[in-house]
Formats: sequence, C-alpha cells, structure tokens
Amino acid sequence: MPAVPEHDTGSEVCIQPGTLDLPGFLSLAEKLGGGVLYLKAEPFEPEHDDAAENPPEHLLKHRGNIGRVSVAFAANGIVHFWEQEAPWYYEWQDRENSAYSRFPAPRGNLDDGPERLSGEERARLADELANTLLASPEFRAAKMGARQRVARFAVPPDTHEWVRWDAIREACDRAEVLAQTQYASITDRLDGLAAELLTTPAYQQASSPAARKQVAEQFLISQADGFSPPAHLRDELYARSQRLLKTAKHPPALL
Repeated sequence: MPAVPEHDTGSEVCIQPGTLDLPGFLSLAEKLGGGVLYLKAEPFEPEHDDAAENPPEHLLKHRGNIGRVSVAFAANGIVHFWEQEAPWYYEWQDRENSAYSRFPAPRGNLDDGPERLSGEERARLADELANTLLASPEFRAAKMGARQRVARFAVPPDTHEWVRWDAIREACDRAEVLAQTQYASITDRLDGLAAELLTTPAYQQASSPAARKQVAEQFLISQADGFSPPAHLRDELYARSQRLLKTAKHPPALL
C-alpha cells in the first residue's frame, strides 16, 4: 500500500498522485473496495465565491474548468482517497484563504498593497525568485502535481503576494518544459539506461518491485538534470531492466 495514515484525519489514508496515478488508484479500489467509489469534482466558478474578489485574468481563463478532483473508497473501515488539484487552483485557494483572513498576512506583504510595485519591479523580482526555485534540487525533483506545494514552502514568507504567485507559476511552467525536454531525449535511450541501471549497487540490493521502482526513479532523476520522471517512464525503465535481468539469468540454448 503506497500510503501512510494521516494522524489528523482519523481512519483515512491519502494516496498522493505522485505515488500512485489515477488508473492505479482505480485498480486498487477494484481490488480492495466494496464496489462503491466516491467522486467529487470541483469546478472553478469565481463569480459564486464572495471571499476573493476580482480574480486576475490568468485565473479567469480557467472559469468552468475542474480545479480539484477527489476520489475515494472504503475498505476495512478505512477511507482511502486520492486527490489532485490544478496548479492554478492552488493559487485560487490561497487567495481565498487570504480573503477570509485565516492566516495573518506577512509583514511588508499585503499591507504594502500590490500597487506599490511597478510592473517592471514585479517582473524582475518574480524572475529572480523563479530562478532560485529552479535551482533548488528539491523543487526540480518534485513531481508535477507537487511542485507548486514545494515552491510555496520554499518562498520566503515576507515575499509580496503577487511576486510570490508570479514566481511560482513561472517556475512551475519552466520546470515542466525543461522536464519534458529532458525526458524526450531519454525515451530513446531506455534500453541502454536499463542495462546501466542493472549495474548500480542500489538496484542490485533492492529486494522488492517497489524498492526497485524507487531506485529506477532516482536513477532517471540523475539522468535528467534533477527532474522527476513521469510514472509511466519509470515503470517502463523498470520493466526493461527486469526483462534484461531475466534474459541474463536464462540465456538462449546453443544451437
């Protein structure tokens, strides 16, 4: 089970999208669940929310789109759930939180007012912060669905609100392009990489499929300038490595 109970939610288990994708979660539900699957899809309808007024244009273009999807099933008295949010929906939720004043605004942030920053200054600060995020190994290695969450914790708390979100959005967009570029070239090298993976001590010492997949993922990260691989590419590398290992253990009979 690729998940751990969360201590503050009772009898619930949250499986992150980076750990198990939606088809994998549905397969798990079929094996363990009682035939009932719970689904909740939250559309982005800013006009129905009085908490955060005047959303910016880059958020308005997502009006009507699904921002968050939650899927759950119950097994043995425990609710297993899988949830994923679009990066832009994270931003909307954060704006809602600020509007509701659930958390105090950092000093020198919202109190200064967004109008105090010129467009040039805002763009310059956001670009500098985005570069800092992209240089972070933790941010680069984060899976696509988790990058924004990692970035939010990495940004200094006194960063101006607009600069923060501009930088996070820019860093996530650039990271996705860079990761796609890296793995586009790696896809054609999987057979060679599979053979190389078999020679690594970590893979040789791993004794379970889950552990070997984790090693395969870290191996791909080292080959892709620190960027985390798509789950299907990690699984394909693992499968090819296992196939090579099986062939080596059982060579074809001599004619």
